[in-house]
Formats: sequence, structure tokens, C-alpha cells
Amino acid sequence: MKNVLGYFVILFCMGIICVYLFKVSFPVFYIIALILALSCVLLINKGLSFEVTLCALIFTLGALCLKNSYTTPRSGISQYVRYKNDAVYAIKGFINSRPVFKEGSVSFAFRAEEIQSGDNGHKTCGDILVYSKAQNKLFYGEELILFGRLQKPFRLFKGKAQALMRIKNSSALVKLNTNKGSVFKKLAFYLKDSTESIFKRCLSPLAANINNAMILGEKKGIPRVVYDSMVKSGTVHIMVVSGFHVGVIAFISGISFKILRIPRKIRYFGVMFCLVLYCFIANASTPVVRSTVMGAFLIIGCFLQRETSLKDSLSLAALFILVVNPRDLFSVSFQLSFASVAAIAYLYPCLKALSKVEKLRIGFLRGIANGLLVSFSAWLGTVGLIAYYFKIISPVAILANLFIIPLASLLILSGLSLAIASVFLPVLLEAFISFNELVVFLLLRLSSFFSEIPFAYRYL
Repeated sequence: MKNVLGYFVILFCMGIICVYLFKVSFPVFYIIALILALSCVLLINKGLSFEVTLCALIFTLGALCLKNSYTTPRSGISQYVRYKNDAVYAIKGFINSRPVFKEGSVSFAFRAEEIQSGDNGHKTCGDILVYSKAQNKLFYGEELILFGRLQKPFRLFKGKAQALMRIKNSSALVKLNTNKGSVFKKLAFYLKDSTESIFKRCLSPLAANINNAMILGEKKGIPRVVYDSMVKSGTVHIMVVSGFHVGVIAFISGISFKILRIPRKIRYFGVMFCLVLYCFIANASTPVVRSTVMGAFLIIGCFLQRETSLKDSLSLAALFILVVNPRDLFSVSFQLSFASVAAIAYLYPCLKALSKVEKLRIGFLRGIANGLLVSFSAWLGTVGLIAYYFKIISPVAILANLFIIPLASLLILSGLSLAIASVFLPVLLEAFISFNELVVFLLLRLSSFFSEIPFAYRYL
């Protein structure tokens, strides 16, 4: 499977882009896909003919996935959204996300199941983005009846919610005193709320917000000046839960299971469970989903005692995400996440061979040189996208990440240790609090220092 999966991903993405740029009807792609699939079966031992047909099939499947994502069921909630429609609907369903409370209001995704207007009631499906001014304490999984008008969702939420509803008073929101939803998600949201409250109780406001962003994926409390400093120094990516965050979780859970003397094969499933749980805790954003899927494939490879590679895991993660939602290909988060890891997987080995860093006799210098090459590879992979989307180039990021990433790893470790100590080892709590505050201070000072170096960044 050497590099084959990578070519498959490229073909799959080309199919998605083809549908995005050109309008072709769904039945056409469906018929072509069926013909190509049958041809692959007939040509399976025909060498080049089979390979060409398989490539065409993968391209067509990519196109078919995106085309299918545009189709909505006839009973979908989006069918009830009309331009200048003043109809008031009664919609029954349950809260399908963690409610976000901010400045006297709450927002959440609502999974619709039934809709009624006047005397006419129908089964329905799909998510509604709800903004409510009602002062109700709400939880994931609660079953509700909502009364209000449906609107088109903001462009930001296109593909995630099919409709938007605003609720201005408590009478428009009725609780049914029943609960639905996944037990797994309930556990994830409970752990997230508990950890967030521990950070708020134990740390200074700034340190608590930094920990919330780097460990829980909640960036709303980061001061603008801190965010701008990290953008200029090219280190803002540490605020996005991604690969090394998931790696730290895998390391901690693996060590913990080993200390508890859990058998190795069972340990693999325990680590995978922790990774998936953490994925939901961190809002299941594209970078954390990508890292979780890659981690899961690597763990499966270890369990089966098969050799795994970063390239194959990256390709499988990309296929998994794009099959679930092909429109993610056009999101900045997906592009930056995969571009950085792909650059490390493909560029770093070439740069390492060209620079001949392995010939350095001093291990410390060899480690620094490898770190710079990894940082430079990731920077090369993302600099074009960052310049296009954010209109900034930060050459200082190559050096800054060499110092910032180890500190970020320490911060994640100390933050998780603080949360665990507050429950199981309160005698060590003060030590973890002090260490965490120190790491936050060093992290912010270093980020500010690198952003102030001459020619550290340039706005386009």
C-alpha cells in the first residue's frame, strides 16, 4: 500500500472539486459509478486496464459523495424554510449539542423529529441552530418543543444546520422532562464541564482561558492581544486542538493503563476509547478528528502487529473525513490541518536527506536540527494557505515553534494533571497550579518576544 492511498485521496478530492466547479446531475454520476464498479470486477486481473478503471471509479465516487451531500430528504427541516415566511411552527426534538451560554442567551443545535403548523403535523429530520433568550437551564439530550419561525442559517453554519430559529421568551420553549442522545456524548460533555469549572476555580482568569483553549478547544475567552501576538509569531495553531494534543492524551492514557497493569491488547482499546472521548470533549473539530482517526489506525496496526506509516494513516484519515462530509475539503481548518501533516510526512524526509543532519555527532545539536527541519516543513506546507486566507506571512514561526511546542506540551500535561489532582490528589493541587501558571507566563512571554523580532511577520 506504499503511497497508493495518497494517490486515491488525490483522485477522490479531484472528483469533489469537479462537482464543486461544474454542474452535473446526480443520476449521471450514479450510473457512471455503477458501470465503473462492474468494470473493475471484470478487469480485476487485467493489470493496467484495472488500475485505470479503479482510478476513474475513485474519482467518480468523490464526485458522487459531494453531489449526495447536496441532496436533502423530502421530510428534512430545510423544506420548511421559505423566503419571507411568517408561519410559526411547533417543533419537537432534542438538544443535539452542548448548549453554549453567553451574555444572557444560549445557543445549541436542535435535532428536529416532528413539525406542526396549524393542524398539520409531519415527521421531519435535520438540525436547527437555536438562539434563545429564555432563561432556562438546558442540557444535551433534553427533549423540547420549540415554537417560532424558521430562517435560513448563517453562511458560517452552512452544511451543519439546515435552519435557524430565534426564541425570545420562555413560553416558546417547553421541556418534556425526557432525555435522549448518546450516553457517550453525555459523558464527554460532563467531563468537559467539570474540567472547565476546575480551571475556573483554581487558575487565574487568563491561565484558565488558555487552558480551556488548548485542552478543551474553547477559544472564546482568549484576549485579542494574546491571539494577535500568536498570529504574528506563527504559533496560534497551538490554540487549536490537533495532533500533538491527541498524542499527549494517548501518552497519558497509555501510561495510566500500564501502571494499572492492564493487559497490552486491552490497553490498546482503552487508549482508543480515551482518544474518541477526547475528540468529543474538544468539539470534534476537523484537526482533532483527523488526529483521532490517524491515532486509531496506528493503534489498530499495533494491535494487529502490522507495520503502519504516517502517510497511510494520514490518507485513511482524509478519506474517512471526506466520505462523512466531502464539503470539509473547502474548509480552512481541513486544508491547514492536512497540509501541515502532509508536509511533515513528505517534505521532512527529503529535507533531512539533503541537509545530512544525521551526520552531526552531538546528539543535542542533531535533535535541534531535526526540530527545525520539522518546523520548516510544516511552515512550507501551510505558508501559502495562511497567506491566502489570513493575509500574513510569519517566517519567525520556524524558530518560534521550536520553543513554543514543547511548552505547549508541558501546559497540556500540567493542565490535565491539575484536573486529575483536584479529584484524586488534592495535596498536590497547589504544585500543579503554580507550575501551570508559570508555563502560561513563559508561553505568552515567548510568543510576544518572537512577534516583536524585526521582520518576524508581514501583512500582505
